[in-house]
Amino acid sequence: EQGVVFLFGMICLELGFIVEAIKSAYPDCEAKRRIDKSSDQWERVKIEFEYRSSNFKEHGHNSKECDIIVCWMHDWKECHLEVIELKSLINSLPIK
Repeated sequence: EQGVVFLFGMICLELGFIVEAIKSAYPDCEAKRRIDKSSDQWERVKIEFEYRSSNFKEHGHNSKECDIIVCWMHDWKECHLEVIELKSLINSLPIK
């Protein structure tokens, strides 16, 4: 899970996020996500980091307190939250 946190921190700007806080308590992260680049509009989101998306369910987290799961591998097909799978995104990002 810590690798997911580190990787997200490295690429969050390319994904349209600004991290405001990382915590050890649930949810792990408070951030802003750009929803409209032309008018510079942002929304606040609560993010939980997991290695596998199914860990969210295994840990018994309350989905009403979280907006997005950021994980390395999305393996929870029935998940009703937005999931960002870093494994599938990493190769499409521009290398700097």
